[in-house]
Amino acid sequence: EIHEEDLVHDEAVLISLTERGYVKRVAAAAFRSQSRGGRGVMGHTMKEEDEVVMLMPARSLDTMLFFSDKGKVYSEKVYQIPDADRAAKGIPLVNVLALDANERVTAAIAVSSFESHGYCIMATARGKVKRVNLAEFASVRPSGLIAVNLEEGDTLGWARLTSGKDEVIFVTENGQALRFSEDKVRAMGRQAAGVQGIKLKKGDLVTSMDVVQPDGALLIVTENGFGKQTPLKEYTAKGRATGGNYTIDPKAIPTTGKIAAARVVQKNDDLTIITANGVAIRIKVKDVKQAGRATRGVHLIKPQEGDSVASVARIAVEELKKVGAQVNESGEAEKTQPELL
Repeated sequence: EIHEEDLVHDEAVLISLTERGYVKRVAAAAFRSQSRGGRGVMGHTMKEEDEVVMLMPARSLDTMLFFSDKGKVYSEKVYQIPDADRAAKGIPLVNVLALDANERVTAAIAVSSFESHGYCIMATARGKVKRVNLAEFASVRPSGLIAVNLEEGDTLGWARLTSGKDEVIFVTENGQALRFSEDKVRAMGRQAAGVQGIKLKKGDLVTSMDVVQPDGALLIVTENGFGKQTPLKEYTAKGRATGGNYTIDPKAIPTTGKIAAARVVQKNDDLTIITANGVAIRIKVKDVKQAGRATRGVHLIKPQEGDSVASVARIAVEELKKVGAQVNESGEAEKTQPELL
């Protein structure tokens, strides 16, 4: 008996998700890095109707897990996501997943095997963290499953794959950063609500959760376009549910704005910084100034009056390599001409 998957060519691909909820699959060979400048800083402005906010390397036979702000998880085989070229915007994610009208996908991960003994760690805006055996998500029905039970008013914002021996780092809007070991969070069942990951001060919310890469850096970008990268070794591990360290001088926030996004990065990664009004710049991590923990950084983009940085999409060269994409020394997929972004 021949199964549909037996006929699928298992290749390295990129899954992109846009601000307006369009999804598409592109062969990884169609990716080419190209630096772009920001308004008044690095040249020209790039405007797009609908910016890519997530870009996930995967293989055709992987399963994509999509996590929503409502705490649900949905799954779809990568090869089932429509193939499109750079010019096509893809299809609405609501045509692929059974999302409610006011439900938004906030995180996605590609899984090659649910038998790999890995974990999925999730974080909410109010600082809750939950760790689940990846096998719990092996059979997600089309209507989705509860991934985390949320308190009223809280939202699920981040999900990452971990090995069981990783560390994670939380970053808040007002500049707190907390690094701790994932083993401080016991593995829980799907219906559990999670535990406190970071102790939040009044009025503060989580703006990012990521997995620590020992030789990496923490890159932050503020609402007013200031940014910097700081070696992760400057953030010492502390206990779960503590306040952590400052990742920006609190006195600078009236000038810089709150932290809009934070990412664990490597020097050969690419970033796309996107504003609320749809202005975007593409920069390389190696071109971002390295600075200490409690500094404000420098302007990476200057949003116009009334606009502010909304998100940062990261294109990770190591993740491209992991799925088998041929990547050259400058971090570009080889054998290609067209751009993805």
